Amino acid sequence: MTRTTKPDPDGGPPTKHDTPDTGETTLAPAAAEAPPAPDNSLYEPYPGASFFHGGRNSPINQAMAYRLFQEGHWTTAQSPGPDWTTGHKRAFAAFQHTLRPKGGGDTSGIPDEVAWDRLQVPRVTPRPKEGS
Repeated sequence: MTRTTKPDPDGGPPTKHDTPDTGETTLAPAAAEAPPAPDNSLYEPYPGASFFHGGRNSPINQAMAYRLFQEGHWTTAQSPGPDWTTGHKRAFAAFQHTLRPKGGGDTSGIPDEVAWDRLQVPRVTPRPKEGS
């Protein structure tokens, strides 16, 4: 038997283990580092489905509408403003449809959390303070 070195799965120093004697000592490949998590403070957090209704005036609606415009889903002549309108709902429904082309999920036009996160609406509300 030959002793080989293998990285500890908990990130500690490499550990040795026995392998059949082949005359070679090998090192196990280092585990790939996970990519850094996206900085969610750059994007508007999902406000919840109840946020999106007629009469709602918010810079979040306008930021969302601008992102939908950038993605090519804002097709109405109406400008993408802060008031929630049927234009917002139609554009978001078109975006949802691109995410779920075979009808395998919500395409109602009311933003859901998965689609919202994929759209990456830029943050327009203040960031929470550290330690709050």
